[in-house]
Amino acid sequence: MKKQRLIPPADCVAEITRRLATIDANPQLNAILGINPNALAEAAERQRRRDGSLLGPLHGVPLIVKDNIACAGLPLTLGCAALAQLRATTDALVVRRLRQAGAIILARANMSEFAFDVRSRSTLGGDVRHPQFPGITAGGSSGGSAAAVAAGMAEGALGTDTGGSIRIPCSYTGLVGLRPRVRRAQMQGIAPLSLSKDTVGPMVHSVQDAALLHAIIHGQTPDTVQPLSLKGVRLGVIRALEGRDPQQLAVWHDAIATLRRHGATIVEIDLPILPEVASATCLSLYEFRVGFDVWLQQQPGAPAGLRGIIASGQFLPEFMPLLTRMLASERLKTPEWFAGRQLRRRLQQALGQIAEQGRLDGFLYPTVSRIADSLEKMPPGCGPELAAISGFAAITLPCGRTQTGFPVGLEILSCAGEESSLLALAAACETAFSPG
Repeated sequence: MKKQRLIPPADCVAEITRRLATIDANPQLNAILGINPNALAEAAERQRRRDGSLLGPLHGVPLIVKDNIACAGLPLTLGCAALAQLRATTDALVVRRLRQAGAIILARANMSEFAFDVRSRSTLGGDVRHPQFPGITAGGSSGGSAAAVAAGMAEGALGTDTGGSIRIPCSYTGLVGLRPRVRRAQMQGIAPLSLSKDTVGPMVHSVQDAALLHAIIHGQTPDTVQPLSLKGVRLGVIRALEGRDPQQLAVWHDAIATLRRHGATIVEIDLPILPEVASATCLSLYEFRVGFDVWLQQQPGAPAGLRGIIASGQFLPEFMPLLTRMLASERLKTPEWFAGRQLRRRLQQALGQIAEQGRLDGFLYPTVSRIADSLEKMPPGCGPELAAISGFAAITLPCGRTQTGFPVGLEILSCAGEESSLLALAAACETAFSPG
């Protein structure tokens, strides 16, 4: 298992200074929308306490937060020009818990405007670029968080995930990204996209660090993840999600062979409900306006609802058709909304039955169906939607690189719908993929 990186620095001021220099050296990535102007002062305060009592396991650790997550006193823009003047008055629940653990919020990450897309492009920040491949997108919608961590601006970041927005950019940039199961309470202070599917989670370099941040933001006591032995573990590979990208498939098949060599039993499975998942209309189409208008009402100086934003014209023009469709959804409990909720129940039942019949410990598939090759939107396939629609926890971790050096992510979907066993399984896979 990879070494934990999220540890209190010996010199908090030097650590923040170094990370700020990295941000300054990489403006072309468009990963950052703004710096916390108090970061160095907070680092100095943490350093004064460094030899006494630490605030917690993240004492002096700089973290980056996606700009749809409220950080008191800092702008809260969602990358949108129409919201450029908004400032958060209080911390989101997850940010408050990070600060209580001693973390320093270093900067706000660029994102796909409104968190709509699987590519991160916004009117305030432009396109987030891949740190190793600047002509390629870093993915979305939490692309700024992923690019920042991959470029060394911080060792960890928070993103949000509705349909893959943590896992897709983590796959592109070679990071570990955890989508926890849906917990509405944890979304306090975070701008909504889909009330049924929104989650918040860590984007880091290791499963151990993912477990640490996950525990802290959910108010749990952090504990070291003990990797499972893969001997006797049964993993269900969903072949229909493998895609047809030859470069990615070569890495993927090597990864599966590696897991077999370490003792895992690979079970090829069919998922008859998959075509329905692939063709399903995202619940955010029906839920965004209702939740977003309520959220806007709570922000001082915000536009008058989604209608006010549309009237301003201060957003990406390519989103106009989508925003117009969303504007028509004035209430939740429509036949279309109920159909989406029913699909969730049926998908949960289908996954549960297959897992029980196959005695599976987890489902496996590539995080995305093909690697990205430009700054444009790259359809990821429906793999990320299995967790998003079912509500089960899922994690992506790097399993190799293509011949050109582009990372390939392997996603594990929890059979039990929760995180603890998923993290232990991911740690075992991470150990198998680690050199040496």
